[in-house]
Amino acid sequence: MANRDRLIRTLMDLIRIDSPTGEEDAMDEEVTGRLSELGFSVYHDSFKNVIATLPGEGEPVLLSAHLDTVEPGRGITPILDGAILRSDGTTILGGDCKSGVSIILEALTSVVESSVSHLPIEVAFSRAEEGGLTGARNMDMQRLVAKRGIVFDAEGDVNRITVSAPSQNTIKANIHGKASHSGIEPEKGTSAILIAATIVTQLPLGRIDDETTANIGVFQGGLKRNIIPDNVFLDGEIRSLDQSKFELYTQKFRDVFDAVEKDNPGCRIDLDIENTYTCYDVSSTHGTAQMIARAVSAAGLTPKFEKTGGGSDANVFFKNGIAALPVGIGVTGFHTKEESANIDDVLSGARVCEFIVTGI
Repeated sequence: MANRDRLIRTLMDLIRIDSPTGEEDAMDEEVTGRLSELGFSVYHDSFKNVIATLPGEGEPVLLSAHLDTVEPGRGITPILDGAILRSDGTTILGGDCKSGVSIILEALTSVVESSVSHLPIEVAFSRAEEGGLTGARNMDMQRLVAKRGIVFDAEGDVNRITVSAPSQNTIKANIHGKASHSGIEPEKGTSAILIAATIVTQLPLGRIDDETTANIGVFQGGLKRNIIPDNVFLDGEIRSLDQSKFELYTQKFRDVFDAVEKDNPGCRIDLDIENTYTCYDVSSTHGTAQMIARAVSAAGLTPKFEKTGGGSDANVFFKNGIAALPVGIGVTGFHTKEESANIDDVLSGARVCEFIVTGI
């Protein structure tokens, strides 16, 4: 059975390890050592993701979480107040996703120490998840045999099983105009800011419908108040749970950029649209959903099947033929200084993970 005190120690130890995206080596060393001590064979792919395996009996199962955190995430001081773990308020907590990593490590430690029979286990700890699922997208999927799994990387309680997640395209545009003096000869310039503003006002943005959202999150340009700006950079995204809508609104974005460029002969637009991840959608009766639901019920919780507007490594696993669903990790306030972990819920996550690997 998962040990509460040990779980707390592990979680706090991991939180104290700085691991912002791109700087995961110390976390890598820590989890690699722990997995090796438990008898796992540990492999690092070309992106330095951690992939570990332990033989067992039955159909293999994948357990996954990510090693990196967002900023501000350096020098984190975890403070335990009863069952609630927080930072000192100057940083994030890093529960996203060190709670997920701790859940997996505690469950595996408990199972190995108790010598109970278990399924063949595969662990995938990715890097650079917060950088656009980059680690998972570069993972050596040929190393993974499991076709089902669980991703410990969602907000809230572990009984929240995410059965649907969106596709995402990133939208990056460099808009080139022509500089001139705004007081002496403004008519000789072409304002990239004005063109960019025209584009943004024509794009479908915000909550488009129940399944689709779009946003321009970065609008950068200009040098001085008396210079007609010759360059603006836009950075945004489109997401949808419906692939046909996703493709429709992606084309609408393209059409707006093309039309505005055509209407402004003095400008040039370099548009880059990149697919970051692809949607998945399964029913509550799907085999993986039911596997997780049985474990959640065994832990004394009621399974909840939910949709999300966010992506995770699960999207990448699905694209590669592995039906891995995210669950909550007992953490709220992701990516904020108000982030907190409820130890009772994190412990429930470890117990669910135990039931998963023992094939309950």
